[in-house]
Amino acid sequence: MEKEGEKDKLILFELLQDCRQPIAKIAKAVKLPQQTVSYRIAKMEKEKIIKKYTINIDYQKLGLNRHSLYLDLRGIKAKDVDEYLKTITKIDEVSCCYMLHNISRWKLYISVWTKTIGRYDEIQTLIISKFKKHIINYLSFQGFRSYTYLAKRLNPNKKAKVDIKDKMDNIQLKEVDWKIIRELKKNSKMSVLELAHKIKSSFNTIMRRMKFLKNKEIIERFYPIIDIKKMGFTEYTFISRIDPSYEKQIDKFIEMTKKDPRFTIVIKAVGYVNLYYAFLSKNNQEVEEITHEVETLFGRGLLETHKIEVENMIS
Repeated sequence: MEKEGEKDKLILFELLQDCRQPIAKIAKAVKLPQQTVSYRIAKMEKEKIIKKYTINIDYQKLGLNRHSLYLDLRGIKAKDVDEYLKTITKIDEVSCCYMLHNISRWKLYISVWTKTIGRYDEIQTLIISKFKKHIINYLSFQGFRSYTYLAKRLNPNKKAKVDIKDKMDNIQLKEVDWKIIRELKKNSKMSVLELAHKIKSSFNTIMRRMKFLKNKEIIERFYPIIDIKKMGFTEYTFISRIDPSYEKQIDKFIEMTKKDPRFTIVIKAVGYVNLYYAFLSKNNQEVEEITHEVETLFGRGLLETHKIEVENMIS
């Protein structure tokens, strides 16, 4: 069983690089027969290790800014949260929501991308109004540079793809592009033919627009969302307030996250919080080890930090 688990990690690593790549290519990379790879993927889908297939979008190329909103909620039932989120996740600018573990001070995370701070203020007000009776506190900040590695820890011996968001642009999309993005967010393994049928457009148009989205690196990655706990890891997120004068240490930390296979994402931000990072841990010892490294690097520059564990992804 342990050997099968190791094979699954290698397969997941390849899917996380590009879940639309042919099975034959994955099989060659992991040195397994195609039939075995297909069987293992189907099994992981059935067991909900693979929860869904989606896309990573570089919204900054569309002139949008990343905003993170954390809510501290009390006295609210899970079914009520689900009901509220049905409205929130229908907002185009909301890219994802996470329910956070009870160990976290913050219970809900919402990622929002907007062109203006005024539009973000409207969305933030709408969200806070929805949870009005249950909010104890909230925290909001804007990211401007990020590096996403996803689960490179699944195969530390192989170079993982890095999604970098660090430059603003103002690429204009057609309505058909947004339709493609919406459908691929739901299922990024959907074939071009299926997309054409869903969107009610021609096969050639979809092919051309998908090529455009990929060439412009608006779609950075086609990948699966996985239940990392079932692979023996726990993902922890830390949001920290660092003394801005410690800029060299922040840059040094970012370089450290590129080399350490445990890290999955790091975001440099502006606002009350200016550093966000996440990593995969096998045990508490690793959490303490990374925490110690961070505290040693920043020293007195580390003004405040919050440890967060993701419980469940909503969208």
